[in-house]
Amino acid sequence: MQFKEIFDRDFEEILGSQIVSVIGGLIAGTLLGIYTHNILLIPGMLLLLPGFLEMRANISAPLASRLSSGLFLGVITAKKKTKSNGKIIKGNVLASIVLTILSCLFLGLIAFFANYYIFHVYTPKLIFLVLIAGLIANAIEIPVTLLATFYLFRKGHDPNNIMGPFLTSLGDITSIIALVIALVIL
Repeated sequence: MQFKEIFDRDFEEILGSQIVSVIGGLIAGTLLGIYTHNILLIPGMLLLLPGFLEMRANISAPLASRLSSGLFLGVITAKKKTKSNGKIIKGNVLASIVLTILSCLFLGLIAFFANYYIFHVYTPKLIFLVLIAGLIANAIEIPVTLLATFYLFRKGHDPNNIMGPFLTSLGDITSIIALVIALVIL
């Protein structure tokens, strides 16, 4: 392959994923605008929202990157279900779930204490809200990450070029939806 062919293919993949990311960002912003009145009912949500939105992509994108690296190195195979595949994938999924739980607890505690000490409002609901929303978002994002990474690799694409922007947008959308669902649950 010539340098120009590689550049053209990578450029097309990256450009396409960036376009999807922009559209996803618009959808996430629209959802946030629609549900702002629900989300901001709880004091401290404005403190919590940026960190929570950022957290989704920071957990799912590394999962996709680790899977992609395993696929390119041959440690994970895209076509067969093998014992080593299952072990590596389960380990990475478990790590993502543990990271989500710890990050959500940490973020919830920071928002709770900041809300308490700055605004003098006692809202332990913030901690549970973030935890529930994080687990809901994870339940959507992890399967999508696994399926999309393997699908793109099987189709001859480089998941590293595509998954980062895609998961950032998906993370924003699922985070807002998960927060609204968690608000309804609590």
